[in-house]
Amino acid sequence: NEDKHLLDAFYVAFEDNFRGSYEDILHRLKVYLPIIEEAKVGTPDAPILDIGCGRGEWLDLLRDVGLTAQGVDLNRVMVEQCQAKGLEVLEKDAIDYLRSRPDASLGAVTGFHIIEHLPFVVLLKLFDEVVRVLKPEGLVIFETPNPQNVIVSSHNFYIDPTHRNPLPSALMKFVAESRGLFNIKIIDLNPYPEQFRMTGSELAEQFNTRFYGSQDYAVIGYKI
Repeated sequence: NEDKHLLDAFYVAFEDNFRGSYEDILHRLKVYLPIIEEAKVGTPDAPILDIGCGRGEWLDLLRDVGLTAQGVDLNRVMVEQCQAKGLEVLEKDAIDYLRSRPDASLGAVTGFHIIEHLPFVVLLKLFDEVVRVLKPEGLVIFETPNPQNVIVSSHNFYIDPTHRNPLPSALMKFVAESRGLFNIKIIDLNPYPEQFRMTGSELAEQFNTRFYGSQDYAVIGYKI
């Protein structure tokens, strides 16, 4: 069925234009390296799986620090770009691929700006499969746009025509807990630069939080 690939080239150009350059995203993702290193995953017997790996920034970063990781993505153009760089990437649906994995076979599952593309029932299935394939003390990291930022939730989120609906962090914390993850953490990320911020009053600070605060957040959970 080639219809599912009709937007592949368009979406590559879209990401280049709206998400940021490869180098920008690579730099932003470095915030997760200490978390991965502390969990002692990314070894041959506890590899990392990045779902919806896109252009491969995260996989590139993991390879540079000597960690074992692979990715899956449905976008054929992006998969070919990753493979051309020597990254281990498969053209697979994330849930189908997870279902093919044995129980407790992965050290971590990551996904950056993926979960907001999924119908809610599919999102729950994704969490269930992730929990099943994680080793004890393995972790999941999912990053998504932050709807507490008014500019994000009212405008920026909808620039991507494949987004479904914003996912509040309180909801995702509850989802992670309800599917069997523990020690859930929410990390706010990527606020607007300082020059956007207003000063001079408590009201200005509240405005900064709602309009110029974190544009993204990550939900992080662990399997006991």
